[in-house]
Amino acid sequence: MPEDVLLNVKDIDVFYGTLQILWNVSLEVLTGELVAIAGANGAGKSTLLKTIAGMMHPTTGNIEFLGEDISRKNAYNIVTMGISLVPEGRGLFPEMTVSENLMIGSYNRNARALSKEQLCRVYDLFPILKERKNQMAKTLSGGEQQMLVIGRGLMSNPKLLIIDEMSLGLSPLIVNNLFQVLHEIKEAGVTLLLVEQNVWKTLHEADRAYVIETGRIVMSGDALKLCEEVEIRNAYFGV
Repeated sequence: MPEDVLLNVKDIDVFYGTLQILWNVSLEVLTGELVAIAGANGAGKSTLLKTIAGMMHPTTGNIEFLGEDISRKNAYNIVTMGISLVPEGRGLFPEMTVSENLMIGSYNRNARALSKEQLCRVYDLFPILKERKNQMAKTLSGGEQQMLVIGRGLMSNPKLLIIDEMSLGLSPLIVNNLFQVLHEIKEAGVTLLLVEQNVWKTLHEADRAYVIETGRIVMSGDALKLCEEVEIRNAYFGV
């Protein structure tokens, strides 16, 4: 695995108004990895992803992407640099077609010229989206909508794809299929950072993982080894 640090989050504190959500959070993502962030609801996972993506900004500490400080950059500039966030809740445009939703993902200047190439790539990964390309997004099943939002994230031609709660509300079969696609995306050269409620599945699919509790990173390391930690097994696996 390449040892190049793609994303480096260093000692960040993040607030919602006067309420502190993250305390002294640090993590690294290396080029070519699938890194997971695990934690209970309300632990600060989504806030961390939004901060990396430029939707929020740290009060202290900094975030570097490809060696450049992005702590104060806005979300548009961060997407243009190569970070794409697939949000929890999908956020599709229900009255627009599948193809229209996908094309919205290629709005930044670096992705626009590659939109046709990226669209073909998305349709190769998710053939059902090609079949449904003229359907309204609201008519898709939950699994198909999740495919669409991942596809839209890929349309920006990211170096780092961040996915928040991919498996929420989906059947185990669909979740397995989506993880298979994530590995194909990774093999194609896109690094992945994943927040996921399905901790057991995620730790068995990821290279490394971080565990966040009440806004602090409390554990990190090889994902499979974390599965054997007593604290993880007690907290997430009920054993």
